[in-house]
Amino acid sequence: MTTWIIEPRDPLIVRDGRPFGPDPGARATSLPFPFPSTTTGGVRTRAGLKEGIFETTLIDQVKEIAVRGPLLVELSDKGEIEHWFAPAPADALIFGPSSDDEAVEGNEAKRPLECKPLVPLEFAEKPLTNLPEPLLPVGLPKPDPRKPAKAPPRFWFWASFEQWLLDPFEVKPLTATDLGHNGPRPESRMHVRIDRATQTSEEGRLFQTSGLEFIHSHPSPSFGARLGLALSVNTQAAAGVADLAQTIAPLGGERRLVHWRESSQALPACPDEVKARIVKDRACRVVLLIPAHFEQGYRPTWLLEPRCGVTPTLAAAAVPRPQVVSGWDFALDKPKPSRRLAPGGSVYFLKLNQDAGPAAVEQWVDTLWMHSISDDEQDQKDGFGLAVLGCWSGQAYVWEAA
Repeated sequence: MTTWIIEPRDPLIVRDGRPFGPDPGARATSLPFPFPSTTTGGVRTRAGLKEGIFETTLIDQVKEIAVRGPLLVELSDKGEIEHWFAPAPADALIFGPSSDDEAVEGNEAKRPLECKPLVPLEFAEKPLTNLPEPLLPVGLPKPDPRKPAKAPPRFWFWASFEQWLLDPFEVKPLTATDLGHNGPRPESRMHVRIDRATQTSEEGRLFQTSGLEFIHSHPSPSFGARLGLALSVNTQAAAGVADLAQTIAPLGGERRLVHWRESSQALPACPDEVKARIVKDRACRVVLLIPAHFEQGYRPTWLLEPRCGVTPTLAAAAVPRPQVVSGWDFALDKPKPSRRLAPGGSVYFLKLNQDAGPAAVEQWVDTLWMHSISDDEQDQKDGFGLAVLGCWSGQAYVWEAA
């Protein structure tokens, strides 16, 4: 697979589902981060171009192109990937300053943040929950009276994220700047409708568009770091399609321009220590990097199927509110049905069968690392559900009452 970088030249518009028409005061609102359907659609559109026009007879072929991503990256001055980012994991509860005196306005990036892991819990007496058996609740094993941080980073640097995968109890307090940031920043523009006949503005015909500016301001020095999107693309299964070229092309709403270029880097590999711990514990965490679609809502099916001699069992899950995705079906020329997704950062605690051999578990880890775990095969090819694995002892923690 080949890694491609998408660097927006202009603020990227990734529309949400709210209607946007020629009415005065209309607002085109962008999602906080693009779904795979946007970037994968861009890849397949470019692969199906014939003399600058998409060849509709290639629809079935381009749908075979498998894409992993998009992942947020920070770019160097030469335009190469310098830092990878992951969405904040849902099993991380982040606490900020212990007192209001520490939260001085303007110094948010320098505040110490403490990340505490949320773990599967057992209780002395069976609690009353709406969780299906035998799923365990997820939370802090000991009560903590502090309030969570108001606005922790939405994206973590890969180094911090990798340490969280290995041992979340060993992650030391970090400043918000060291932990990560919020990714692309929103940017709004006001427009006025132009009369085609007179080439002048029409009275009262104002509308607004909101996009994502792929730049991040560091507190010191005062410069903007270049951000982009990274994709891993496999075109080998698609016969008769064009090779992707490094160029400038439109993507998203209003056909805003982005740079497409090939990268020499591959997606982050699974750390050997993580793999060794999973083999030893016969248990793991599966963390979504990209929203996933499961037929049973929050609960995956494909992930829990026996594979490589390993049979996983779902013990607990930390899944935030679902995200909703739709879009336009180019092949059928009609809107796609709205679907609920388990958002990026969702965490699934799995137990593996104890009789699985070390070689089988290693093969299972290699199969799932940076693989899409959505239930539907086409969703996997589209990039929904890209996931990585982290360590978990396989043991639940006994909840201690206050």
